[in-house]
Amino acid sequence: METYKIFIKSNLTLLFGHVLIYAQGIILMPMIIKTAGVTVYGGYLLLTTLFGFIYGISSLGVGFKCSRFLPAAEGKLARKLLFYPQSSFQFLSLTILSLAFILFYSSFDGIFLKGEIVFSKWLIFPYLYFMFFYSQTASYFISTHRISYFNYATVAFPYINIVLIILIYLATKKISVDILFSTQALSYMLIATPLTIKMIREIGFKLTLPNFRNLVDDMRLGLPLRMNFIMDVILAGSDRYIITFLITVAAVGYYNPGYALGSLIVFFPKVAGVVLPPLLSKAIDTGKESEAHTMLNYTIKAFLLLAIPFIVGAAVLSSQLLNLFANAEVSQKAYMVTPVIALATLFLGLNIILSNVLFVRMKTSAIFKINIIAAVLNLSLNFILLFIFRNILAAAFTAFISYLINFILIRKVVISDWPLNFEFGMIMKSIAASILMGVTLYLISYSLGMVSYRIPFILGEILIGIVIYVLILFVMRTFSNRELLYLRKAFTQ
Repeated sequence: METYKIFIKSNLTLLFGHVLIYAQGIILMPMIIKTAGVTVYGGYLLLTTLFGFIYGISSLGVGFKCSRFLPAAEGKLARKLLFYPQSSFQFLSLTILSLAFILFYSSFDGIFLKGEIVFSKWLIFPYLYFMFFYSQTASYFISTHRISYFNYATVAFPYINIVLIILIYLATKKISVDILFSTQALSYMLIATPLTIKMIREIGFKLTLPNFRNLVDDMRLGLPLRMNFIMDVILAGSDRYIITFLITVAAVGYYNPGYALGSLIVFFPKVAGVVLPPLLSKAIDTGKESEAHTMLNYTIKAFLLLAIPFIVGAAVLSSQLLNLFANAEVSQKAYMVTPVIALATLFLGLNIILSNVLFVRMKTSAIFKINIIAAVLNLSLNFILLFIFRNILAAAFTAFISYLINFILIRKVVISDWPLNFEFGMIMKSIAASILMGVTLYLISYSLGMVSYRIPFILGEILIGIVIYVLILFVMRTFSNRELLYLRKAFTQ
């Protein structure tokens, strides 16, 4: 019972925090598009994806043991021996990769940015170094079960960043790619500094690299996860590069608002991906596998109950929301992207949740094998469909097909030694409630006409849709008494 309470409360705490985090993209989108244009927005996204990729591969898999065993480690020495060797190795690797980026930046600019974006390549050093300290300290606190510190880091970042961008815009009346990366680097620094000081006071400081045997052993376990990360980037980000290669940088600026809006619901499985691994690991290591099974099934159910109505809502309200958050031109070009990506994100979310099982079972190579199939399929379809149609909607359909295949494969591996319960009766109830909600929203939008593009009416429609959906779920008795009891206790405490 105590484990379930921690699980639900941790998820709810992070969930509310990540709602604010994902709101950053919605806030920044109109700021950049309406002040700097879709080309600058597209170039910024391409560089952000590339920097995230560089940081993601910089560990080369080293750090798996720290992530897996730090949650159960006790004492200053045990935590220090797990944390600092992998941290030192990644810092060194990050330096080498940053130098490589600077060396080859002109080629990248010529192929993808096509000289349309002005960017100071040396900004990669402060950006990635401060991201390193931010990420390492945040990971330390989540692994040692300090959700509040982790929430401080993840929630504070987007809003410090937004405030800095607004202040600079008010002073200079412009937004550039250099400004956007400079404010992010400064935001990482402001958040990471107090967290680093707190961590050093707890476990001390020791700059040390892992010995060769431990390095190879850690890399053997963690490298498949890093390769899996590469496949994830190909699945989630390669479409932008293929779009800009075959069409234009501006086309990325049209595509991403629809993609960002359609993939908003992915924040829930990503939150679960933070909470679940340490709790599942601890439950399995202490012989409480049934608790681990229950937590995972609850996560799947909660995500489906959110994702299914989100898809319907995205189909009905896409045009209005894109017109609000970007402009009429983006809305006209990308309104069909949103519902297709929303459907793709349902399977992406399930993939993220199920990957936690393979992580705690230490079947990291299985994750990689599955994702490489989906990634190769994604790349191939993107090149073929975008070359033929030269339309951003082709990339959205490619994402859907790739994530669906990924889900089919990962589910087959997981169910071999882990009982899954998708509750198909619940899914049917959610679909029925979502359809009724969607029909109501469509009739409201149709009756309002152009007035429905105003903020108060859009917010009103969303609120009405939520109320209708939740009421229908309760009428259909979708939740058990036990589930309602856990939720009530989590909220009240």
